Amino acid sequence: MSKRWTALAAAVPVAVAGVVGVAEGKAPNHATAAPEKVTICHKTESNTFRRITVSSRAWTNPKSRSGKTLRGHMRHVGDAIVVGNEPCLSPSLTPQDSDEAPAKVTICHATHSKKNPYRRITVSSRAVTNTQSQSGNVLRGHARHEGDILMPGTTACPSGSTGQSGQAVQLSANLAPVSGAAGSGNATVTIRVPKSELCFALNVSNLGSPVTVAHIHRGSTTNVVVPLLAAPTGTSSGCVDVEKALLRELVASPGAFYVNVHTDAFPNGQVGGDLSK
Repeated sequence: MSKRWTALAAAVPVAVAGVVGVAEGKAPNHATAAPEKVTICHKTESNTFRRITVSSRAWTNPKSRSGKTLRGHMRHVGDAIVVGNEPCLSPSLTPQDSDEAPAKVTICHATHSKKNPYRRITVSSRAVTNTQSQSGNVLRGHARHEGDILMPGTTACPSGSTGQSGQAVQLSANLAPVSGAAGSGNATVTIRVPKSELCFALNVSNLGSPVTVAHIHRGSTTNVVVPLLAAPTGTSSGCVDVEKALLRELVASPGAFYVNVHTDAFPNGQVGGDLSK
């Protein structure tokens, strides 16, 4: 358990895979509303991503500041554009950054299938600057589909969970006691962003006092962000509805949150620990 959690607890109130496809010259007809944000994952020389979020209006207003930013990154090999206000995927899933302008753009269309989570489509990079062309129409269509990934260059689509397109993301926490307390335990958290769902399994033991409540807290403020069903015995599980924006934060930065289990003897929290992937 981190020193940060130990210090805060006393002050917390209880309260290349995928199926290759060919663009057919028309944009997909998605029934859901277009997302309001677009996430740009800019790959740096250190092989890490710098996350930039712009309005989805950047697609329809290419001369705006956001539009120019988006178009610039669409020509940078190694970058990835994730439709929606999503966390960035692993940098290992895109090529090393390059200043050479790509000839192609890879579209990874989210299928919501566990076996083949993305269908791969390749279009000419001219689709970025010629939005009214056949390729441009296809690109703009997928740019309205939350969970799709657009990558400059010719590359493979992710073969497994990236935290996008309905794939479940699992987090965990090892629970250790605060100073002067006993007990131990663990928590497992499963997140499904499109379903706005967080499921958990909580198991603690040797507390010497009945469990009263359990929560997920934000580390920077200690505020409760997700209440968890707690049983006096310390073993419980269930699923709760959570706002997508918060779930995306949990997936992108799990270490910024911690699980805290409260008891009669330690109402501010007896055991807890930071979440991690």
